[in-house]
Amino acid sequence: MADTTAVHSLRSLTPSLATALGTSAALRVHTSLPQAQARWRAAQLSCHAYGFQSYDWLAVWYAHLGQRQGWQLRLVELSDDDGRVLLFLPLGIQYRHGLRVLDFLGAEVTDYHAPLLSADFPVALFAQLWPVILKLLQVDLFRARRMPQTIEGLINPMTLLAGMHATEQAHVATLTPSFTEFQQSRSAKMFADTRRQLRRLQTLGEVQLLIDTVAPQRAAVVAAMAQQKNRRWRETGGREMFDVPGYLDFYQNLAVQGLGGGAVVVSALYVNSSLVATHWGIRYGERFYWLMPGYEDGEWARYSVGRILLDAVLQDCIARGDKLFDLTVGDEAYKKQWADHTLALYAGQQGCSVRGKMAVAVSQCWQTIYTRARANQRLRHLVRRLLGRARLPPD
Repeated sequence: MADTTAVHSLRSLTPSLATALGTSAALRVHTSLPQAQARWRAAQLSCHAYGFQSYDWLAVWYAHLGQRQGWQLRLVELSDDDGRVLLFLPLGIQYRHGLRVLDFLGAEVTDYHAPLLSADFPVALFAQLWPVILKLLQVDLFRARRMPQTIEGLINPMTLLAGMHATEQAHVATLTPSFTEFQQSRSAKMFADTRRQLRRLQTLGEVQLLIDTVAPQRAAVVAAMAQQKNRRWRETGGREMFDVPGYLDFYQNLAVQGLGGGAVVVSALYVNSSLVATHWGIRYGERFYWLMPGYEDGEWARYSVGRILLDAVLQDCIARGDKLFDLTVGDEAYKKQWADHTLALYAGQQGCSVRGKMAVAVSQCWQTIYTRARANQRLRHLVRRLLGRARLPPD
């Protein structure tokens, strides 16, 4: 498809929805970022959204990762009689195993996949609107993951679609007017140990807690964070994402460019000249996102340097008047020490063509077999024994 913006009158597509949303209501499908930029940025001002759905976040992702991965942009916008954006869906199409698969943009760098949503969008009508959108986009399969149940307090209509179910959760801390109040609702022992570890660090030399570094130091901190994260992923058997072409470029370039409607915050903990803990995060709306923490191992791990930096950043968020400290997706133990509530994240898939429905059926069948196999203790023990024998060195 050429880089165009196709405008469709809702009245011509589905008269019943046009009656509810206005006779001049329209669906626009943008296939390039420049065409969508003005409308997208306007939606950021009027709609509820997470920082991951900001124009800059996804434009930088597309420039460094999305394009090389073969994503085709399908940015879907619903506007009312007055041309006001009611719904903005940052979607794209990828070819996977011969299927045209529709998914949210942002993939590997995005913790929450969701639309930008106006407070007065009629959620009950989304189930009627969604098939219209799928027909316009002509895809085989819709697949999504990490869709938050709510969008800054609004029900996320996409989690109500058939085939979607809760799979993960994010952890969030509600911030109080003062750090003293925040401490009172959590483990006094944790905060006392953080202060003790900071005093121990100070015996080693000059300690610098930099909440938001600036260029050119910022680039060096981001590079160090990438090395620390890769090392941690290697230790835990995960994929070393910063070896993926374009992945580090995303974080470096967004740190330089900034985030419209918010800010990129790059933090660091130095002891003398040693950079022992790092963090790359964003502030958007009233929420701070704790996204990419890194820390040095070895002797430095004994000083809880990552927790010291987190404590300092959180104190700064309270001083700035942020309302939420979002530790995002994952059930790491430390997140439960800081958070006071969770956000359910949904995933699922829908077949949109005969081939897509067949793919969903095969996927569901395989998942059923896999789940039953994992529940079979005898089979699990057999697999472990066979794997153990396979690892034995030859005589």
